[in-house]
Amino acid sequence: MNRNHILTLLFLLCSAWTLQAQDIVPQRYHIEQQSQGAEEIRVRTEHALMYDSTAVPTDSLQLPPADSIPVAHALSWSDIMRERLSSMAREADGYNFNTGLCVYDLTGDSLLFTYNHNKVMRPASTQKILTAVAALELLGKNHFYRTRTYYDGTIQQIQQKVPNPSKEIDSTLPDSIVQRKRVLRGNIYVVGDFDPLVSYSDLKDMARAVRELGIDSIDGRIVGDISMKDADQLGNGWCWDDVPSRIVPYLSPLIFNHEQSITSSNGKCIPHPEEYFMQILASEIRAAGVALPPFPTAITSSPCPRTHVLHTVSNTLESVMERMMKRSDNLHAEAVFYQLAKRSTSTGATWKDGAKQVESVLSKAGVSTNDVKVADGSGLSLYNYVSAWGEVKMLRYAYRNKQIFTPLYESLPIAGVDGTISDRMRTGAAYQNVRAKTGTVTGVSALSGYVRASNGHLLAFAIINNGNLRTATGHNFQDRICQILAR
Repeated sequence: MNRNHILTLLFLLCSAWTLQAQDIVPQRYHIEQQSQGAEEIRVRTEHALMYDSTAVPTDSLQLPPADSIPVAHALSWSDIMRERLSSMAREADGYNFNTGLCVYDLTGDSLLFTYNHNKVMRPASTQKILTAVAALELLGKNHFYRTRTYYDGTIQQIQQKVPNPSKEIDSTLPDSIVQRKRVLRGNIYVVGDFDPLVSYSDLKDMARAVRELGIDSIDGRIVGDISMKDADQLGNGWCWDDVPSRIVPYLSPLIFNHEQSITSSNGKCIPHPEEYFMQILASEIRAAGVALPPFPTAITSSPCPRTHVLHTVSNTLESVMERMMKRSDNLHAEAVFYQLAKRSTSTGATWKDGAKQVESVLSKAGVSTNDVKVADGSGLSLYNYVSAWGEVKMLRYAYRNKQIFTPLYESLPIAGVDGTISDRMRTGAAYQNVRAKTGTVTGVSALSGYVRASNGHLLAFAIINNGNLRTATGHNFQDRICQILAR
């Protein structure tokens, strides 16, 4: 090999080393065509020989043919992304907890990166993604919750003698007078639909509707119908030692104010929220001017007569989902889950009915029901299991169905802006870019959602950490991955 060939080979080796050492080589520096590459090598070699006192004239150089020179190519965006994510996977190998990671390029319709992606793990509140996608698919964002007030019986006008209040002023007046009153000889029924958005103002409107019947009193009961779901007040697989609270709510078809108004001073929920609901309603009916008998309220788990409609409170699934996803509200998630369960049965809906509906959509998304366990709608249950790949498949299924994707995407927390990731990823490419659902219970930290990459592609991702004793460690790991995906 003569000296000219040696110089050429040394140049090629230096160029290759430079490409490997850089994270990203600007495109304008890449040698894209063999003919151009050969010419650049020729020019650089000639330039180098100018500094060699023993250099031969450049016109006598014998360079190899252009088509025989190896060509240096740029690393593709996907190659760069995989290398960076591989570094994070190697880091995860050193942790004392388990990690599942899956990234799918939705725009390119290809699996971008996986790490333990088929390992089933506890998802915590990222379970809400499964619930939300299933509800948007089977019910639609405009599905209505309807809490209806009915009455039965008859309204009668009665006459009764009462003391004359003017007698004390004018002794010549009769001792008593005849009053005419309208009495409802029947009951008022409120049929619960597990709507967490029913407000105190709605209860006042119900009472006003009763008064607008033109009645002065009720000779009957104010009955709460909770037949919509079964009698279980806690979810399947919820920890036995969890004290019901705003985080771990009692489940009932009759609730109001997100159950916030029915907590005691120590933050614990008052049992049987439906009873409190009916007591407040009875109080408002009295305040509206309608007399009630002593102990007027009752609760029934059997469907009540639905003879005459008095009033309806309506809220959409989309409005319930907003709080469920942004704030990770468990009560709202269970309210959505039991709307799904209600599709299987008109009364006494159970968690199994809800799970059946969610699993039907998981199957449509390509997730085998042998690889997933659905136990509730919120992710509080110890019995929920899904893989990172399973969650990404649901995110992909949503993306491919506009009627699901648009409301789902808008409901997800935005990094550094709102919801449960308002205080995370406040800088960098992930800021205001990542839209994702968090998941946090003891030993579990997860983040799943969407991010727009630097090449304009939309990515779906799921990161699940199980067995981590410090939530901050999981958050840091997840946030760094999101920054990589957004770059």
